[in-house]
Amino acid sequence: METTFKEKLILKEEDVYFQKFLSKDGQEFGLRFATPKDAKNISKMFKEIYNYEYINPIVYDDTLLKKEISDPNKFWVVGELIENKIKEITGAALVEKERYIAHAGSLITRKKFQGLGITTKIAVGGLITVTKMPQFKDVLRLDSEVRGSQIKIQAVAQNAGAVPYSIIPAYINFGDKREFEVDDNCPCPPQHEETAIIFSMIFRNLWKKRDKNVVLLDNEVLVFFYKYMKSKCKRMKDDTLYFEKWKNNKGYELYGVSKNYYSAIVKLYGYIKEKSINNLLKVYKNWRIILWKIPTTHNGVQSMKLALEKGFKVLGYDIGFNNINWTLFDSIILAYYPLGHNNLLDVNCLDSIKPLYNRIKEQFKS
Repeated sequence: METTFKEKLILKEEDVYFQKFLSKDGQEFGLRFATPKDAKNISKMFKEIYNYEYINPIVYDDTLLKKEISDPNKFWVVGELIENKIKEITGAALVEKERYIAHAGSLITRKKFQGLGITTKIAVGGLITVTKMPQFKDVLRLDSEVRGSQIKIQAVAQNAGAVPYSIIPAYINFGDKREFEVDDNCPCPPQHEETAIIFSMIFRNLWKKRDKNVVLLDNEVLVFFYKYMKSKCKRMKDDTLYFEKWKNNKGYELYGVSKNYYSAIVKLYGYIKEKSINNLLKVYKNWRIILWKIPTTHNGVQSMKLALEKGFKVLGYDIGFNNINWTLFDSIILAYYPLGHNNLLDVNCLDSIKPLYNRIKEQFKS
């Protein structure tokens, strides 16, 4: 496969495509990086598939979308019909880089080209090319979010080497957000919610930097999630697992907060004491979901205990997420629903994911 880097996109027409392929019906297609000129056609695709309800309204604004495409840390890949010199954009996907983690998403294919294998080519061919670019040499993992109802896309992710590590009810918040204005602590309200299955493609260098000592609160639910991931990742075989019971002490506090107003999700990272978590739950009481990623270290045990006491549900196990001086520690993923617990709606998962799904479903029944 010949790779065309984003900063050297197009000089000659024949150099545009970094991969060409035939669809199931024998038509020729090519994969290339999008340019700002493609913004209008990409936007049309989102209107065709999602009307105006896609999770991020930027895709409906040509000017903002052009800026997105020009962002050096965001790589839009488009599939294009090139049969008999006819050129027509048929689908697109986005890979964006954020420090040492890359995120893949916005995978879309026009209706008349669905079922021809194009979606898989864009997803797999595009991802492989982008992650081999020099800009991604420091990236340690590639995450992606798949709708719980899309079993074929789950299979694409899994066949590409990605591991499912979390299922989050109501994580996706579709709806028309074009008139929504970001205001302090006023998130977009719930609209059409769907469950997401989160996958991660873990690269070799992450395992080199990951601490093999894992400390968990002595709790059967937490242990299940660890063992589930260990069954998926052979490189965890040399881990040393420690169990600790919570002790009534002052604990340790060091945490960060991020917010996504469109999805109405607050994310907490790190160690939090009871006074602080009580305040955070009060401040963000109008948000749909509060996600908390707690490092699997000695300092994290008290936070794990506290989260369970406050009604957080355990939704996954995140390998190498927490970075402390470039030693990577795993994290437990927990979620709190201030507006009420949500059922696992529209989930049709692969058999390999069902143990994860069933364990999460049990928690929402209790």
